[in-house]
Amino acid sequence: MSKKKKNFLSNTFKLWIVAIVFLIIFLHLYATVVYPSAVIVSSEIILGTVLALIAYLWVQELRDRYRLLSLNRALISAQTRLQEAEIDTIAVLILTEEAKDPYVRGHTRRVSKYALAIAKAMGLSEEEQNVIERAGILHDLGKIGIVDSILNKPGKLDEEEWKIMKGHPQRGLDILEPLRFLPLEKEIVLHHHEKYAGGGYPDGIKGEEISIGARIMAVADTFDAMNSARPYREPLSKDIILAELEKVSGTQLDPAAVKVFLELLQKNPHFWERD
Repeated sequence: MSKKKKNFLSNTFKLWIVAIVFLIIFLHLYATVVYPSAVIVSSEIILGTVLALIAYLWVQELRDRYRLLSLNRALISAQTRLQEAEIDTIAVLILTEEAKDPYVRGHTRRVSKYALAIAKAMGLSEEEQNVIERAGILHDLGKIGIVDSILNKPGKLDEEEWKIMKGHPQRGLDILEPLRFLPLEKEIVLHHHEKYAGGGYPDGIKGEEISIGARIMAVADTFDAMNSARPYREPLSKDIILAELEKVSGTQLDPAAVKVFLELLQKNPHFWERD
């Protein structure tokens, strides 16, 4: 079995080369001072040897740096694939739960689509758009585990049931918390039910205290809730939905995000289509 080739020069080896260079220079200078008339080794040979050792060391340093950069890129790529796999696993879990309930089937996919469209129209960066798109898939993660008798109750929730329902943003965050990434997505998941004028949940923050992603998500989520059937009602009409969005603009929802979304609804009639 062949011995595995080492990819990197050790620091000890590099130090030895440096030491040899200094030793050669020292010996040459010493010989020049002590035996000025004698030519043991010509200066050209000494200089050539020193330059060769320095060049060798420099080339090896560049090769090691390149290998380190390549390894770092490979690690980042592997980490990204692992993160994407974890997100996909969670998304599959959410979609599986949705598939059992005709009232919310396709909800996360639609909310993610609307939120991404708003983010693009508002000129957010590509990275911010990616964050919002992922958060759209994850925003209702905390509803997993809430019993169907509450989720699909045809009437008004009582105080205890409403308390359980209002806890789903925090539960979503708790599920995502062990993951060492998605910090911005976690914030959106936690705050997508905050109100622009205050009084939302779970933290009661308002205005720009709420991240732009959470404000956008609230608009997308509100629209899809009104445009979808619920156990206690049919989807609302277009006129009612448009009037309601304008009504809550500046109170429940960010007015800038609402304005952009109303324009998108005019340009994209397919947004009204129900699965």
